[in-house]
Amino acid sequence: MTLAARTRNTGTPVRAAAAAAAATIAFALAWSQPALADEGWRCAGTGLTVHGSDRAEVQGACDGAVDAVSFLASLGLDASSPGEIHLVEALPAIQGGAAAYGCHVKSESRIYLLSLAECRKLPLAPDLLVDAAVHRSLVAHEVGHHIAAANFRTPRPTIVALEYIAYVTMMATMEKEARERILRQFPGQGFESVREISLTVYLIDPTRFGAQAYRHFQRPGNGASFVQQILSGLALATEDPP
Repeated sequence: MTLAARTRNTGTPVRAAAAAAAATIAFALAWSQPALADEGWRCAGTGLTVHGSDRAEVQGACDGAVDAVSFLASLGLDASSPGEIHLVEALPAIQGGAAAYGCHVKSESRIYLLSLAECRKLPLAPDLLVDAAVHRSLVAHEVGHHIAAANFRTPRPTIVALEYIAYVTMMATMEKEARERILRQFPGQGFESVREISLTVYLIDPTRFGAQAYRHFQRPGNGASFVQQILSGLALATEDPP
């Protein structure tokens, strides 16, 4: 994802490391994934379908998508936006060749996510490998981007606005044991104020950003109310608050 990505109907990748995050933020607009022969697995109660070659992974991705839709709808978002999720061996070309787990391409209403085998090559942290539970949550992260994109009431949402919602969706829908592993790996009390939720913090360590964003979201008075402020442009409207 790049500064251009959030304004030109391109996607927002889940970065695998700080170096990857700093190097990306744009996708090659001309790239297109070859059409898959199947019609995809329709995720019950959603407008989303999953395409992939491994039935168990497709079902797991659908579970992650359904959880994300349910969670975001509970926050007051319109979660009915249709779209496709493609489990792939390689992502669309990203400027700089930076590693990422997945991306949301808004202009195509598509999400591309690496297969579990490929995701396992990109640990969230040195001691935090991607397993099936985390893989489902990575789907939820990208679905968070997809649904949030249809709900923003500001034309140019910031990267931190996009990533806050996506990471909160990822963490909130993650299986408890997997979530606790990540929170143990990235201890803290959460962001103390909106001023701390900056692009600089995100680029240094995206997963730590996600853990702190989730803790911030969980605090009384934040939650759905804060997400609605983000969507309206009243919160996280600048990348690095003064």
